Amino acid sequence: MDLANRLELHYYFFSESDHAIDALVRNKCEAEMLAIFLESAALLDIDAHLITEAYLEGGFRDIWKFLGRNVQLLTLLVLIAQLVVTAAPLFDKESADLENELNKLSIEEKKLQIEKLKRELKESEPSEELVQKAASAVGKSLKIIKRRSNFYADLEKYRKVEKIGFIALNERYLPVSGEIVVSQSDFSRFVLSTNKLRSEEDENAVIEIISPVLKEGRYKWKGMYKEKPISFEMQDASFRDSVLLENIPFQHGTSIECVLVINRELDEVGEIKITGYAVTTVIKKVDGDVVMETLQGKKYRYAKKLAESQGDLFGESSNKSR
Repeated sequence: MDLANRLELHYYFFSESDHAIDALVRNKCEAEMLAIFLESAALLDIDAHLITEAYLEGGFRDIWKFLGRNVQLLTLLVLIAQLVVTAAPLFDKESADLENELNKLSIEEKKLQIEKLKRELKESEPSEELVQKAASAVGKSLKIIKRRSNFYADLEKYRKVEKIGFIALNERYLPVSGEIVVSQSDFSRFVLSTNKLRSEEDENAVIEIISPVLKEGRYKWKGMYKEKPISFEMQDASFRDSVLLENIPFQHGTSIECVLVINRELDEVGEIKITGYAVTTVIKKVDGDVVMETLQGKKYRYAKKLAESQGDLFGESSNKSR
């Protein structure tokens, strides 16, 4: 595979005689591209930094030069970046759950996959197969997906761009790979329809109560969860009503064992942020050595145990039929 150390972004305009681009649009797009390149390099542990070279006309062309100690790894990074930015999205744009596809592998499995690729990148010669594998792994990063979404969202609003093309170049500015083109009609496919992520659920959460809500209204409780202060909605109506009607006491150190739902979404740079907490079922209220299991807690544990035993039963049946 020929060596490459540059990546060119060609903005094609509807008017061939037009060679100017809005400075704000260009700067926003460049910021997203640089974030994608650097995140790709960080994930794959490739030493690289970038400089921007003088732009070229013919539509409008931006060229980034990748600098680093290992030219072969830089070549791989350039080709990976080209694919990551232009590959068809893994997610269903219309899905309300961004992680339907992305969560097929656990975080631990993804880390192992990346670590294995790092070893392959350092031990193997650059190859098309290796580039494809690395681009596929890197492309599952939520940061890269969000940054790519930002890039195409900015371009989609800028109606003078007919299409964009990415091409890897060598030291003499000659193409190392074929140009990959994305048309304006496809820009929207890369744009996330929602930033919301699937809620996490902690079925064995322990929250030390700082401030219970002792009056009617949409007020939030306060507590310590995993040594951090949180505000949360008490959605367990039975427990909430018991507190209000029966004047259940709370003292210093009172805690609840509960099912805690953690709502999350992506911020503008692809970081996961928590948007809220909600307790859906209180299992127990604990005051030192005094433990009070709630009726809804008993029902929850019974239903969970029943579901697990049925799962084991079906698993055994499946194994016997083989």
